[in-house]
Formats: sequence, structure tokens, C-alpha cells
Amino acid sequence: MEIRRALPQDAKEIAAAEKLIFPDPWCEEDIISTISTEGSMCYTALDNGSVAAYIIGRQITPEGEIYRIATLPDKRRRGIAYRLLDYTVKCERGRGLESLFLEVREKNTPARNLYSSYGFKEIGLRKNYYKNPDDNAIVMLLCHNNTY
Repeated sequence: MEIRRALPQDAKEIAAAEKLIFPDPWCEEDIISTISTEGSMCYTALDNGSVAAYIIGRQITPEGEIYRIATLPDKRRRGIAYRLLDYTVKCERGRGLESLFLEVREKNTPARNLYSSYGFKEIGLRKNYYKNPDDNAIVMLLCHNNTY
């Protein structure tokens, strides 16, 4: 398993994964744009040279936000997302990250458990935030040194 910053040439594979995983997939052009933007916080976990998981986000020092984090269905339950998240946080802390936000579907228990196990705390609820299917969003926060 290789974990590294995402590159524009990864966008095609990430876009294909988006279509498999999310009801509102990002297109290849939006992924390239985000990866190429200053302050991008985009990383991939590669298994035999192919994208197995990815994080798409942005840091505006000292805060960061994860927009997408996903693992391909056939690569789940192997700890890949945790390792990718850990790598991302450590790299971004080196660039001044102090706090990291994300939103997760309330009904997505595996993802909520992952984030909680890493140290994220639930700090808010956005009612009826998601569509297709309808769900609330839980806002989660990770702070450097666990100070809130």
C-alpha cells in the first residue's frame, strides 16, 4: 500500500470510484480542479498502483475540511481509510493544520466509528442535509492536542 498526495492523473480513477460510492459523484474536472488548487488536501492510497481510497479536502491554515473520504467497496475493512486519514493529518499538521472538520451522514455508522476512533468529536447536527437518501449530517471536528 502506497499513500501519497493525489495527482491530477489520479482524477479519472477517483471519478470512477465516486460513481460507485456516492449518490452525488464529483466529476473528473472538479476533482482535477480541487487537486490543483492552492491549499488542496488531497491524498490517495494505492493498492498495486490503483486507487483504493482517497481524501479530497482543503486547508486554509489553520483549519482544514474534508469534503470526501472514500474507500472502494472491495478494499473496505482493511484499515486503509484509517491509515490514509492518519497520513493526511500528519502531513497537513506539518503545513500548519490545527483543526479539521468534516460532515458525515448520521446513518453512516462505519464512517462515524472510524472518525471517532481517530479522535474526531461530534460538534453539530445539520437536519435534512443530505438527499438521495435523505439523512442528517453530523459535523465532526479534530483538534490538534485534542483541545476544543
